[in-house]
Amino acid sequence: MPTGVPVCSVLGKTYGNECLLHKEACRKRRRIGLAHTGMCLIPKAQCSELEYGQFPYRLLDWFLLLSRMGESYSPAAPTQSCLSHTQRMQLAQRRFSLLDRNDDGKLSRRDLKKLHYKRMPLEHCAKRFFLSCDKNKNGKVTLREWTSCLVDRSELWFQNFTSMKMGSRKLCSNTDHQLL
Repeated sequence: MPTGVPVCSVLGKTYGNECLLHKEACRKRRRIGLAHTGMCLIPKAQCSELEYGQFPYRLLDWFLLLSRMGESYSPAAPTQSCLSHTQRMQLAQRRFSLLDRNDDGKLSRRDLKKLHYKRMPLEHCAKRFFLSCDKNKNGKVTLREWTSCLVDRSELWFQNFTSMKMGSRKLCSNTDHQLL
């Protein structure tokens, strides 16, 4: 990589080049991953209460899309709003398992920072949301905290937004779809 090209770390900090990123990592005696070349794309805008309330729904929607990637996606596949509570729980649990790199049943702040800065650098509500999921403030998010935070809050937002329960027959023509 050319020495003059700025890079963005997985922690959301821009460095003048990759060498400076590695120098900082050595100085701090820790591994700092490269998210992408170029400046970090973190917006300056604050997360509004409306966006913050909607964030768990958007995140579950994104997880649903990721779970379908690589499969033959059908436009007739159910949207998140048509999934049952159980299907949304399964989706959140699967994503938790993928994010839990050391398989200890907990997501560390580092795991969540990697998700935020590497996979969704423009999402300005993520940090606040992930911090709020750690109910006992121990720096780790358990599976129970994760599913409660993600699924329950997603369903609450949707119900308040539409005044309808997710997975409702009024909303979906067939609620027995399999999660893809």
